[in-house]
Amino acid sequence: MRNKIDTIKSKTQKLIKLVISNELLISLLVVAVVVLVGIFLGWENNKVVPVNHSVAAHYTKEPNNPLSFMSNWDGPLYINIAHQGYTSLNSTGYFPLYPILIHIVNLIISSPLYSALLISWICFVLAVYFYIKIVKHLYGTSNNLESFRAVVFFILFPSGVVLLATYTESLFAFLALGAIYFALKKRLIPTAILTLFATATHFNGLFILVLVGLMLLEQREKIVKILLTLAVGSLGLLSYMTFLYVKYRSPFEFILAQKTNGWLHSDYLHHLLSTFNILDIGGIALIVVSVYYWWSRKKSFAIYSLLYLLIPLVGGQFNGLYRYSLMAFPFQLMLYERFRKNQFAYATMIALFGIFWGYFLLQYMGGYTGAGG
Repeated sequence: MRNKIDTIKSKTQKLIKLVISNELLISLLVVAVVVLVGIFLGWENNKVVPVNHSVAAHYTKEPNNPLSFMSNWDGPLYINIAHQGYTSLNSTGYFPLYPILIHIVNLIISSPLYSALLISWICFVLAVYFYIKIVKHLYGTSNNLESFRAVVFFILFPSGVVLLATYTESLFAFLALGAIYFALKKRLIPTAILTLFATATHFNGLFILVLVGLMLLEQREKIVKILLTLAVGSLGLLSYMTFLYVKYRSPFEFILAQKTNGWLHSDYLHHLLSTFNILDIGGIALIVVSVYYWWSRKKSFAIYSLLYLLIPLVGGQFNGLYRYSLMAFPFQLMLYERFRKNQFAYATMIALFGIFWGYFLLQYMGGYTGAGG
């Protein structure tokens, strides 16, 4: 009996060491835990707390699907585009790569919802994987657990609950972080390809295009190679603009379509102030501090952070700021640098992030605005 216990203990220790030593395995394990926790909390919450009864807030094409609460608000729109294409001008604000992938996977998996969730969860794993790789490169560590301490700020970022849902955030995070990692390594071909796909996934792909260019400049890469990388990286957006021109004779329709969601409002100042809430103060403060923090350390990170502050100022509303700022990763790294040597402060920050993450999760799963707004 003693020998069996020792054998089990030995195999368990070897398995743990294997997972810890492999970035992809630790990413897979962490995402699996986060997804299961998210599903459990959402499921239990919706049995107790009344959900939002607005039809517009929910995915209704598979009413008997037990995970339908994982696709609310904008989530079902991507699934609709995957099935029907761009049937109206209003839908052009949603970039095409995620719906295309849903359509392809749906040819194999009969459920559109499961197809969309599978893509999001796989990309979530890859996003965490590349985040760990970035941290290891920036801080010169080979310790995956230490690197993971920085990634926790990304995983538990309050609006990060959309990484579990049928949104573009997981796909965009994977592509963007992958492009950033390969830019740090000066591997221009994968950088260009991943940036290309990022610009076909979300408007924020333009921010990654800017960041990649600045990072390569900081690393004194040849101008010709930088311009070629950016040219290839912009093809995702240019391809979508070409499609819009052919279909609607309006290559910038994806910008005009944002008006239906309150962006670019005619009454700019009043609408900007009316959409401001106390949660935005924290987000704005973190971004501003991040710009200041990185300016003397890595200007590419500072300028990239600043771009996220320009979203509400140019668009004319604060709605969704906390969701978009999920990918303003330099301030997550800033928090890690600031608190990693102080265990109490680090644990306190993670606890606060976890509390807000849980709040946003329950809001979103119940069909309320939460992080999906």
